[in-house]
Amino acid sequence: MKKILVFLLIIGVGATAWFWWHDHDNEVERREHLIEPTVPATEPEVATDPEIIERTFEAHIVERFFYNQLDEAEQVIYRELRDGVYRGDLEIRLETDDAERVHEIYQLILFDYPEFFWITGAGMSTITRWSDGTAYITFQPEYAHTLEARATMQIEIDEAVEAFVSTINPGMSDYDVVLAVYEHIIFTTSYNLDASDHQNIYSVFVNQESVCAGFARAAQLLLNQLGVPTIYVAGVAYVPGTSVEPIAHAWNLVRLAGEYYHLDVTWGSPNFQNEGMANHPGIVYDYFLINDELIFRTHTITPGMSVPAATSLRHNFFVVNGMFYEDHDAERVLEAMNASVMTGEAWIAFQFATPALFDQMRPIILDDLAPQAARTLAEWYGLESVQYMIREKGNLNKITIYWVYE
Repeated sequence: MKKILVFLLIIGVGATAWFWWHDHDNEVERREHLIEPTVPATEPEVATDPEIIERTFEAHIVERFFYNQLDEAEQVIYRELRDGVYRGDLEIRLETDDAERVHEIYQLILFDYPEFFWITGAGMSTITRWSDGTAYITFQPEYAHTLEARATMQIEIDEAVEAFVSTINPGMSDYDVVLAVYEHIIFTTSYNLDASDHQNIYSVFVNQESVCAGFARAAQLLLNQLGVPTIYVAGVAYVPGTSVEPIAHAWNLVRLAGEYYHLDVTWGSPNFQNEGMANHPGIVYDYFLINDELIFRTHTITPGMSVPAATSLRHNFFVVNGMFYEDHDAERVLEAMNASVMTGEAWIAFQFATPALFDQMRPIILDDLAPQAARTLAEWYGLESVQYMIREKGNLNKITIYWVYE
């Protein structure tokens, strides 16, 4: 539940498969599965000369999270698919006859490698079965861009990534690195459902407009490069107060000091949630390093996608910044409000440990403490009237107050 309350205080008044059979001397069955893309794709430009790209992109080929969830035989398929699309192969031969599992493993590569912006996630598997009972699959990836275009786009991405990474101080804590990546992507990228290449990192680093998949893959690439282990998570979510039904969504899990936290960069973008007031459009930190208990109130991970549990709030934004409350403490709340107005802060937030504590503190903040702090603001700045806005998010046990200083 999300409510917005605007107050004017006057001083003194209170997101098919088909089969083709063919017989000849050695082949007894040929079966083709069309693997549909998981997201709408534009008409692909087919790669025409695989040799061009062989070394134009030096991908950091390392083992990633989902790779390590596979058994040894599946890891062989994973590596053959991964290395094939890295080279730009038009066909990849796989020693298996399980087309559905090939498709599933291919999706895991997309989850593990945000670098692979040139593939759509779609492809076609052809099963060839011989008279001796052996079989193999010929997998044809669908490419979003030609090899020549990919090389040019890679240069643009590298320039943008290197420019940002150069701003990171080697002495920064992992928390500060995550915060810097989070804020950088939000500051430089607008949420736009009509953005081109919006399912990949090119949309973020070059076009600077994207959707959740682009946001999450960009964060994953930067954080992994900066030494913070990060996982791409797929599922559905609904925005309280706006979504009628859950919609396809993507976000991240990051590991800090051995603990995992959810990170939803998309939901931190002010133009995604229309957060704040016209003169207070700032970044939203509600889904910055939160636990399972909080995020699963709005987000659901795709069934069968096994990821680590996130149980801690130790590195949560509001915990780190002293805005998290585990008990009834009206005096501390008022002191925080007064300090925020005296230092000219645009907003102050209060997140409570439990729904019961939120329900207990809510009327006290709305009816008593916020008006008191507004009077402090008026007296401190010599104003005859004070306008402020209160935004409630019951699903997060959180209240935010936005101050107006004129």
